[in-house]
Amino acid sequence: MREQAAFEARTLVRQSNVCVISTISKNLHGYPFGSVSPFMTDNQGRLIFYIAGIAQHSRNLNEDSRMCATVFDAAEEGDQNAHARVTVVGDAAPVPAEESEALLERYERQYPEAISYRQAHDFQLWRMEVKRVRYIGGFGHIFWIEKDEWHAQEPEWSLEDEKRMVEHMNDDHADANQLMLQKAHGIKSDNVVMTTIVPDGCYLRANDKNYYIQFENVCMDSKAVRMELVRLTKLARKEFSTETAQE
Repeated sequence: MREQAAFEARTLVRQSNVCVISTISKNLHGYPFGSVSPFMTDNQGRLIFYIAGIAQHSRNLNEDSRMCATVFDAAEEGDQNAHARVTVVGDAAPVPAEESEALLERYERQYPEAISYRQAHDFQLWRMEVKRVRYIGGFGHIFWIEKDEWHAQEPEWSLEDEKRMVEHMNDDHADANQLMLQKAHGIKSDNVVMTTIVPDGCYLRANDKNYYIQFENVCMDSKAVRMELVRLTKLARKEFSTETAQE
């Protein structure tokens, strides 16, 4: 049950683009300070933020690394207490310079508007090392998830390898991107690009939004990724060809 809860919590975080982050206020003498922020997850499930140097959160984190991020599906209707949410607690630090450029390129693929931030307000990537995760999947479905249960294994491919895989899908298999998005999310678009691949899924972008597609199998090398993308494409192609034949 704990393994399933960790899977559900990680999937909710993977699917989300925005969270409420809280840091320890520098100006208000230890009070928590929260605001809404976009975020990205890395291969291991750690949260990545792109924050301006002048932002209050940057100032707070430079004084005290402790923070938390609360993720929930704001689109869900009805009683929010009945819906799943995740609170990730940990310590944040700037991403080291030797990792920053490749990780920023990934971030900018998911959030193209961030490209313009490079020249404004000294933006910097911050990465939260997860200490503990609180998952509430609904009434009576509540778990603390420890960091070793949360962290996924680092895959064999690098961020540069991922970039090449993404470019290959966009340059040579744009139709596959469209089919996968339509099957997974019911969205039909002529302009769908893949932005990110993580071991347990991939992200497609269309209509200025990011969409997560869960893999059936965790992929630890590029061959496994290729096989999973082929599988997803074949399933989508079969479904839509059957629908067309029935019309």
